[in-house]
Amino acid sequence: MAAATDRRRRAVSLPTRLTAIAALLVAATVLVVAGVAARLMRDDLGATLDRQLGSAATSFRAGPAGRITDPAQLAGEARRWLAVQAHGADEVIAVRTSGGAVLSTSGGLDIGAIGRGDELLASTAARWWTVAGPGGDGHVRALTVPLVLRGQPSGTLVVAATTTALERTVDHLLSAVAWASGLGLAFAVALAFLSVRRTLRPLTRMAAEIDAIEPRGELPARLAVTVDVPGDEVGRVADAFDSLLGRIDEAIASQRRFISDASHELRTPLTVARGQLELVGRLGDPDADRSVRLALEELDRIGATVEELLLLARLDEGLPLAREAVEVELLLREAALRGMLLGQGEITVDAPEGLNAVADPDRLLQVVSNLIGNALRHGGPGVTVTLSARRDPATRPDPAARPDPAARAAAAGEVVIDVADTGPGIPAADLPHVFDRFYRGSAARRGVPGGAGLGLAIVASLVEAMGGSVGVRSVPGQGTTFSIRLPALDATPPAPGGAGGDPGEVGEHSGTVADVKVSGRRGG
Repeated sequence: MAAATDRRRRAVSLPTRLTAIAALLVAATVLVVAGVAARLMRDDLGATLDRQLGSAATSFRAGPAGRITDPAQLAGEARRWLAVQAHGADEVIAVRTSGGAVLSTSGGLDIGAIGRGDELLASTAARWWTVAGPGGDGHVRALTVPLVLRGQPSGTLVVAATTTALERTVDHLLSAVAWASGLGLAFAVALAFLSVRRTLRPLTRMAAEIDAIEPRGELPARLAVTVDVPGDEVGRVADAFDSLLGRIDEAIASQRRFISDASHELRTPLTVARGQLELVGRLGDPDADRSVRLALEELDRIGATVEELLLLARLDEGLPLAREAVEVELLLREAALRGMLLGQGEITVDAPEGLNAVADPDRLLQVVSNLIGNALRHGGPGVTVTLSARRDPATRPDPAARPDPAARAAAAGEVVIDVADTGPGIPAADLPHVFDRFYRGSAARRGVPGGAGLGLAIVASLVEAMGGSVGVRSVPGQGTTFSIRLPALDATPPAPGGAGGDPGEVGEHSGTVADVKVSGRRGG
């Protein structure tokens, strides 16, 4: 259970996972939209640049190229036309005449500095070019148009412009899209997280209610969860879980009634059968005496099992136990004396005087005696059982304050009672199940075949009913230790002169440690 709790703590919450998925989807959508927008913008700006270059070529062909009647006139007409053309710093218009002379616009792009410039001027076909810019930096878009007069080539027109402005515009667009997308993504993630958490809030409350079921030890009639939309998936989950809780609670109640009723019903016939067998045993038949003794032993075992089942049923139904101060050292001494009658072994008590726990004295004695008997029966010959107790402090009460007795008892910490033995230990596979009802490990079945597997279950139920807890540690071959934790009684001494203090408050003792060794030898 602790491992499962640790895994739940390490797991990322569902709202966070759903928000992360939504953020990834939004980011992917933004990237696709930005890519498509950049591509469309690039294509549109490229088409605009091509139209500008094509318009300049058409203007030259309709002007100077259309007015000449001799190829020798091309140079003069081209010079006058180029001189009056408006062009940018990243543009150039060049004309190569049939004689090899090259005329171009000045103050702009140098036709000789761009990649493949000579090839452009020598082109004899009308085509679009994309070549490297000056010094290999960027790209240049160019259009070459051959000039023909009466079917004979008279020169070549080259219109070119760099794509720097186009790339800059696309970069600005992408930068603006990136900033806008980042802000939009942050807003979308925050909105998605709030929306998802609000939508899943009933599930969070359901998980809290379910986690609270185990500490309470009882099933609620239904989960105290209100959903925003009763008919949605969360509402249906809540309704289905409430229905499941109802069925489980009904099954558990039916099981408890059956155990209680069966235990009650079995007590009477067992008592009658025992009485009849005792009468038969008084007839003096030697052959019948042995059978009667065996039958009585089996009836005693069955009767003990019935009593254990009845006690468990009453504890399940909420059997009220006394809550009073119990001096732990005296109780452990009495339990050790009772353990002497169970078999060979040594029992050692090591507990401080004046250590008081809040518990039911009779039931706590039953718990410790049960653990001692269990250790002696399964520990083998020569086993040593050590009973020890200590105080495990929690939050100390403020000595200047005067809280009520309940608050002072709650702040007093816990009393820890250890029942340790030097027996063979409990196998690791059996350790998680030792407090399960009717569970008997393989070693227990071989060692004590008559047990029913209810002793440790009763120990756990009694300790829990007293507001405590019980645990077990065991190393095969080295022994086993059962630890009982109970609320400690606040042992604040009364005020000087006997004044003050709460009724029933236990005074602080000197804190000496009693180390009592009780050796139990059957027949010794």
